[in-house]
Formats: sequence, C-alpha cells, structure tokens
Amino acid sequence: MPVIHARGNLFRFGLALTAVFMVQSAAFSAGAPKTAEEFAASYMAAFNSKDMEGLKKLRFPSSGKSMMQQMMNEISDAEMKGGTKYSSYEILPVPKEMDKAAMGPDGLFYRPNLQPTNLLKLTSKTENGTTTTTIPIGMKDGVLYEVGLEPAPGDTPAYSFGWQRFTPPKCSWSVLLPNEPEPGKASLEKELGKDALNDPDVYGVVKNTASIKTTQHWFRCGEERKRVNDDGNKEIYRVAYTTYAPETLKEWFSDPEKNLDDAVDYTIRQHEGKVVQRKNIDLSGAPGREFEIREADGAVHLARVYWVKDGLFELTFESKKEKPDLDGANKFLNSLQCP
Repeated sequence: MPVIHARGNLFRFGLALTAVFMVQSAAFSAGAPKTAEEFAASYMAAFNSKDMEGLKKLRFPSSGKSMMQQMMNEISDAEMKGGTKYSSYEILPVPKEMDKAAMGPDGLFYRPNLQPTNLLKLTSKTENGTTTTTIPIGMKDGVLYEVGLEPAPGDTPAYSFGWQRFTPPKCSWSVLLPNEPEPGKASLEKELGKDALNDPDVYGVVKNTASIKTTQHWFRCGEERKRVNDDGNKEIYRVAYTTYAPETLKEWFSDPEKNLDDAVDYTIRQHEGKVVQRKNIDLSGAPGREFEIREADGAVHLARVYWVKDGLFELTFESKKEKPDLDGANKFLNSLQCP
C-alpha cells in the first residue's frame, strides 16, 4: 500500500487499495493462502477479476467501525472500476514501527489489526508507465491475510471542544471556530513531534505548481462539541486562505472584484444549489462577497469571501440540519481578523 501524505502528515501504515461485496474468488476457493506467494496470486486474481467478495475473504476483519478502512475500501473500488490490472508483485520486509498506532486524516489514531509479516508490492502497467500499490500482510492460525486498520482510541490524544479563536502557524490572521481545527494540536504533535505546530503546512494545504501557481491553506471543524466525522455531526465550519505566486497574480488574478466573483461562482457550481442571497460586502475596506446556497435536499451553505492584500479568504458554513445553527454561523462568519 502506498505511504499516504495528507495535511502535511506521514501515515506509516501501508493502506490497502481493496474493497468488498462481490462474488466468491475462484483463486481463494482452491484453499486459503499459506505463503506470501500464494497470497499474491490470490489477491491479483481477485482484484483483476473485480471479485470484491474474494478480496474480503483475504482481509483480516477489523473489530469495530474503522473510517480509515472504509476510505481505503472506497479507493480500491474506484481503482477496480477504473480498470487497474496488476501484472507482477514483490515480497518485501516490513518497515520498523509499522505495528504502532498512527494518525489518520480524521485526527484519530489507528493500528494494524494483525501483526504485519511482509509487504506485498503490486505493479500495474499502463499506457503512461507503471503504478504500484503496497499492502501489508500477516499470518493468523497458519493463514495469510491482508492487514487492516482498526481504531486505537487509547492512543488518540485529547481534542479541544468549544468556541475558540484560532490563528494558523506563522500567520497573523485568525477566526473563531466552535472547536479546534481538525485533526487537533495534540494529535499533530503526537504524530509529527513537539515542533509540528511551527510548520505552516501542518494543517490542510493544497499547492498548485502548474502554470497557475497557488497555495491554499484550509482548516475545518464540526459543530460545537462534535468532530467532523462523528455520526451525529451535521455542520461543518471551514476557512481557507489562498495566496499566489507573483507571476500568477500579475497574469491571472490582478482584478480583485473579478477574483471574488469567480470564487463565488465556483462554489455555486460545486454545490449545484439555488442562490437565495448574494451581495457585496467589505472587511475594513477590503472587498468581499456574501452569499447563501440552498440545495435540493435542504442543505444550507452560508459563505463570505474577501480579497485582502492579494490573498483570498473563504469562510463557509455548511449545515444539513432542519434548523441550522445560524447564531454559530454568524459568529464564525463575522470573526475574521486580519492585520
């Protein structure tokens, strides 16, 4: 499984690109794999024939709900539907500390549900070259399985709930949020070390290095007293700040008013809802836009965008509640402070 980078974090686990829920694997029916070579042959046969039920039999089941494993299953499903076919494999040793808990993109910590004994590196040839996927495998009662991920609640640090003012690392702007941004300071420090919060890219960052060079830092949290991925969470607060390389700013983004209108239009297209309100605003003289979108399923999106000193701020409140927390939304949307 590939090592995955997200929000500046290194996930030590090889996360399987696998999925479940199809017909029984012909390869597996011949007998459970007892060697790494037998496992590789069974896995490739099941994956290449889009046999999700066969892959399920090859995976050691996790105890309890694992959002990390669910995410990997969805990735595998997409890989299958995209036509990926594995043509060769390698059996590799297990890296150090692979059996320890590590942080997932949701800020919670996960650990392998079975002691890894080897890594299986699979290669797929395409018209544009080759791609590889590496998955950990482990033995239980003489049978080899793909190692899955399960929650490690005892390894997940405390998370700060409640309204608080948040200033990103090495930044001079701030906003009010109903909880600290995911994944939480304590989790970042546990995963990346005590100096993690000195890195401006430690939270969400998207960098575009093509002809249009931009850097967007984004931060989000759930409704008050809930984490984003909690089953009961129905609201998300999100703030993003985009900056531009000098040549990109000059050639593509020299008109602040157009930049704001384009940002609004892009958000509207993303949600495919009805615009029920849209107006010009400002923040201490910096131009901005305020708008509201309502989707067919009743979801509400309240947002403000500002162009401040050649940078774009986007504050978005999204709610799927029958009665959205408008007091909380306004508290957040009115809270941006810039130097």
